[in-house]
Amino acid sequence: MGWQRGKQYIAVAGLVSLFVLALHTAPTPLAAEQAPPPEAKSLGVLAPFLLYGPDPDGPWIGETDGNGYRLINPDDPDPITYFYVESPPDELGRRTIEVKTVMLQGDGRAGLLYGLEQNPKEYFLLVVNAAGRVQVLHRTPNDGIVEAMSANLQRDDGQAAGPAVLTLRIVESGDTAEVFVNDTKIGGLQGPAVGRGGVGIGAAGIVDTLFLDFKVKAAGS
Repeated sequence: MGWQRGKQYIAVAGLVSLFVLALHTAPTPLAAEQAPPPEAKSLGVLAPFLLYGPDPDGPWIGETDGNGYRLINPDDPDPITYFYVESPPDELGRRTIEVKTVMLQGDGRAGLLYGLEQNPKEYFLLVVNAAGRVQVLHRTPNDGIVEAMSANLQRDDGQAAGPAVLTLRIVESGDTAEVFVNDTKIGGLQGPAVGRGGVGIGAAGIVDTLFLDFKVKAAGS
């Protein structure tokens, strides 16, 4: 498996039903591979390639926290960052990708990165914010991000869910994929951008978020 860390800067381009964010891409140098601290091992294959300490080129700070990985952006509302691994070709289209996350502070979003392709750049982000709003954002090859789907999580009393540990999961079946939050299906993805690409974790905006138990498993393996 290989890894790179990507970073992008976003600005709101308009408030429409499927809002579009204009992107300015900044190159990010590859970090040297380093042995993960023991506490980060719940991130599995992703653990050796995460940011540990401050990002010299941006606002991000990465650190271990108990058995998990904490990603912090204290003050910049614009950037996106992500970390990913590639899957063997024979696993594409039959993977289950999963991570647990909790938004501790901030009004940004964090969650799973899915389907990353580099040329042209394309990916999905399954993200949640502190108020319990879930979104699937699609970074399209024409350098924009659109909202592919969204849902508002509710507590048993009908109120909007606040910060909590959530399990985010994407399950592939060929060129389709189902999207789950805490075992509840919130929608599906279909098309040529599905069933391929790198997978990992990502965050956007001002966040203090904890990631746990990142997993990638191919059906039948």
